[in-house]
Amino acid sequence: MKKALLELNAVKCYDVIMVKNNWLNEQVQQVKNRISSGEDALMDTKFSQNLIRYRKKAGLTQSQLAAALMVTPQAVSKWEKGSYPDSELLPELALTLGVSLDSLFGLRDDDGNVDMSIAAAQKVKKLPPEEKGRFIMEQFYSMLSAYNANTAPENIRFPLTFARETFAHLRTDNELGLARLNPDMQYVCFMRIPENGINSYAKIQPRMLELFSILADENALRVISYAETFGRNFIITKKAISDKLGIAEEIVSDIVERLCNFGIMWKLTADTGREAFPIYGYVHNIPLVGIMTLAESLIHYISCCEPDIDIWEKPPFRAQK
Repeated sequence: MKKALLELNAVKCYDVIMVKNNWLNEQVQQVKNRISSGEDALMDTKFSQNLIRYRKKAGLTQSQLAAALMVTPQAVSKWEKGSYPDSELLPELALTLGVSLDSLFGLRDDDGNVDMSIAAAQKVKKLPPEEKGRFIMEQFYSMLSAYNANTAPENIRFPLTFARETFAHLRTDNELGLARLNPDMQYVCFMRIPENGINSYAKIQPRMLELFSILADENALRVISYAETFGRNFIITKKAISDKLGIAEEIVSDIVERLCNFGIMWKLTADTGREAFPIYGYVHNIPLVGIMTLAESLIHYISCCEPDIDIWEKPPFRAQK
């Protein structure tokens, strides 16, 4: 009887060990696949950072971890600086630290949940260039819609048809969000409101007034719109701009100088050997393009918003104490 019980316990222990080993082997193979597939550019940093964090959380020094794994402290040091241990050591490393391999590689958080930032980044990396923007727009739409507590995020679907110009709109005490959804022009604008209000950052000042005075000039907007068509490292003269747009050269000269003063354009001097003359480059400035794009939506009056999440009590500009 005792012999039978011992044999039964031995079989059970063997089964437990085999199941555990099979699980560990599967974990190792998954990590190997991720490493060999070239998807681990983000993992490199995550792994070394997490190794340091989980080692300290376990109360182990580099020497103590090395002793537990029967490697040198120098090996552990290398891992924490960006290299990987041999794949055969990975399951033992995870068990010693008391975490899963996915958590160690930053694919899941401490609670075993999927790390959404890493998952989204990996998804974007895999997509072809023409699909990346669509994915980002859809994710922003879903996250913005989730601010409505009565809407289940898994039931949110990015709209495919539009009866008119449609926006996703968010306004809370802490955030502002706006996205134009129509496929002919899509954009996302999201900002977190500082505790002291946006006016603690965006103050009315002479430079801001000067900028708006430039943007209030029709000829300046025409010059900017034309300059935005330039390719990378494209150089032009004031006369060429004047001839292209049919604006008097002295007016173009004043506009270009003002744009140079703002860093929107920049000046060089060309020497042909016979004469030296000024030439100009254009800085493709993302905030400037954003201002013009948002202005286009604003003048058409944003009326159709879906979702329209308006849950605020504090205005974005706060009264100064």
